[in-house]
Amino acid sequence: MRNIRALLLFVFILSGCAFVDYKTDYHIQDGLLVINNKNLIEKSVIPLRGEWLFFSKELLTSKEIEKRTRESNVKMADLPSTWNDQLGSADGFATYALRIQIPKEKIGHTLALSTRFQSSAYTLFVDDMRISSNGFVGTSKDSTTPVMAPRIGYFIPKSDAVLVILHVSNFANVVGGANQEILFGQANAIVNYNVDQQTALLFMNGSIIIIGIYHIVVFLYRKKERPFLYFGLLSLFIAGRSLFVGPMFLQMQFSQLSWFLLMRIEDTLIYISVLLYMAFIYRLFPKETSKKPVYIVTAMILPSVLLTWVTSPGFFKSLFFCVFPLTFILMFYVVFILMKAILNKRPTALLNFIANLLFCFTVINDYLFEKGVIETFIMTIYGFFIYVVLQAFNLSRSYAQKFHESELLSKELIVLNTSLDEKIHERTLELQDKNERLKQLTELDGLTGINNRRYFNDHLPICFRESYVEKWSLTLLMIDIDEFKKYNDTYGHLKGDDLICYIVNIMRDIVADRGVISRYGGEEFAIVLRKMDQDEARGLAEKIRSSVENAQLEHKGRSDPHFATISIGGTTTYMHLYKSVSAFVETADRALYESKNNGRNQVTFL
Repeated sequence: MRNIRALLLFVFILSGCAFVDYKTDYHIQDGLLVINNKNLIEKSVIPLRGEWLFFSKELLTSKEIEKRTRESNVKMADLPSTWNDQLGSADGFATYALRIQIPKEKIGHTLALSTRFQSSAYTLFVDDMRISSNGFVGTSKDSTTPVMAPRIGYFIPKSDAVLVILHVSNFANVVGGANQEILFGQANAIVNYNVDQQTALLFMNGSIIIIGIYHIVVFLYRKKERPFLYFGLLSLFIAGRSLFVGPMFLQMQFSQLSWFLLMRIEDTLIYISVLLYMAFIYRLFPKETSKKPVYIVTAMILPSVLLTWVTSPGFFKSLFFCVFPLTFILMFYVVFILMKAILNKRPTALLNFIANLLFCFTVINDYLFEKGVIETFIMTIYGFFIYVVLQAFNLSRSYAQKFHESELLSKELIVLNTSLDEKIHERTLELQDKNERLKQLTELDGLTGINNRRYFNDHLPICFRESYVEKWSLTLLMIDIDEFKKYNDTYGHLKGDDLICYIVNIMRDIVADRGVISRYGGEEFAIVLRKMDQDEARGLAEKIRSSVENAQLEHKGRSDPHFATISIGGTTTYMHLYKSVSAFVETADRALYESKNNGRNQVTFL
C-alpha cells in the first residue's frame, strides 16, 4: 500500500497541479469578480467559475450588454454548466458576460484568458476586442462551424474594469453551453500552466506508449502470450485517446482536421479500447471468464464503430452515450471475475483487482464529466497510467515466474528491462526538449511583455503582402539602445533589464495602437507601422527618440552624454518598391547603422 500511495502522489505531481498556483478562492457573483491582490494575477491561474450574466439566443456587444443591465434584471448562469440542464436542449446560441475588477497596478500589463473549448464554437472578447475563438459562432446549424481546440487569448487592459464577453453556439455536440472553465491570469502564468499540462500528458503518454510497445514486442517473441498483445494494444489506444483531452495536444498539432473527424476518431478509440480491455481480461483469467460476455461485447462494439463513421455527429454521439453505460456493467463483471481469481489464489489477481477499481473510477468520472453531470476533469489518462504500471508489474512478474527455470529467457528479460529504462530515459529527454520548444513558441517576450522576434518574423510578411495588395504604405523602424553594453558593465544586467522595460513603456505610450512593437534582439526593437507615410513615421520616430533623451536616464558608462539615448533607422514602402521582406528589413537595419555611425541619438530614414 505504501508503494501505491507513492505512485498516486507521483501522478498527482505529473498532472501539473504542482507547477502553477491554481486558485479557487475567488468566486463570481452576479457577474462580477473583484481581484484586489496584484500578486494573485502574476503568480496564479484563476478559474472564472460562478455566476455570469446570461443572454440566451442573443449575441450581444458590450454596449448592448450595458444597456440591458441598466434597463432590466439580467439572468445569471453558472459557468461552467450545460444548456442540457438549464434550457432543456443542447442546441442554441447565447452570450455570457463577466466584469473583472483588477488591481490598478495591472493596467497596461499583458493578461491572458485560456479555455479548452465551449460546446462546439465560441468567440471570446475583452472590452469588445476579440482575443480568441474556436470555429465560427452562428445562430443556426448552417452558420455554425464547430471546432474544439485549446486557445489562449492575450490582452492589455486600459482600465481596472475589464468586461469579458463569451459568444457560444452549438448545433453539433450532444452537450451544449459554456461547459468548460475559463482560466484567467498574467500571460506568463497562463502559458506556463498550459505547458505544464502538456508536459505531464506527454510524459505519461510516452511512458504508456513505451510500455505498450514493450509488451507487443514480448508477444512477437512469444506468440502464445496473448495477454501481452492485448495489453500492449490497449495501452496504445488509451494513449491515443488521451491526446483528445486535457491540453488537447492532437487538436493543437492538427488544427486543420475537422471537428467531425476528430470526434469519430475519439469515439472509435474508446470503443476499440473497451474491446481490447475485455479480450485482455479474458486471456489473463480464462478459467474465471466466460466466452459469452466477450462475444456480446464484440457484437455491440463493432456495429457501433461502423455507425460512428457513417452517421451524423448528432446520431453517433447520442449512440455513444447510450452504449457506453453498458461498459459499467462490463466493469462490474470484470470485478466479479477478479474476485473469483482472488479466491482461486491467482498470483496476479489482487494487484489486478486494485488497478481495475482505480481505472473503473476514472472511466466513470470521465463519462459523467462528458455528460456534464459533474465538474471535475478528465482522469482516464492518470488512472490508466497507474493501471499500466501495475499491470506491467503484474505481467512481468508472472512472466518471470513462469519461465524462471530458463536461464536464457531470464537474460532476455534483463535486456528488455534495460532497454525499457533507456527508452523511458530517451523519452524523458525528448519531452524536455519539447517543453523547451513549446516555451520558445510563445509570442510574448518574457521581460517586457511585448511581442518577441518570432512574432515579428511571422507578422511582418503578412503586413508586407497586404501593403502591396491594398496599396497602402508600410513603415519599419529599427531601434537600438546606444552603448547598452557599457550600461550593463556599469550598472549590472538587472538595471539593464529595468532600462529596457522603461524605454519599452515610453514606446508603448507613444505608438499606442498605431503600430506593433516587437523585441528584435537584446536591446534592439522593431516597430511596424501600417498606413503611415514617411513624414508621419519620421515624426513618430523623432518623438520616441526625444522622449528617451528628455527622460535623462542616467548612464555614467558613456563619455558624453551621461544619460541613455537611442538610435533609430527606418524605411517605408511609400518611397521604395521593395521586392522582398528581407530587402525591406535590411534597408531599415542599414538606416539604423547610419544613425549609430553618425554619432547616435538620431533618426535616419532610407
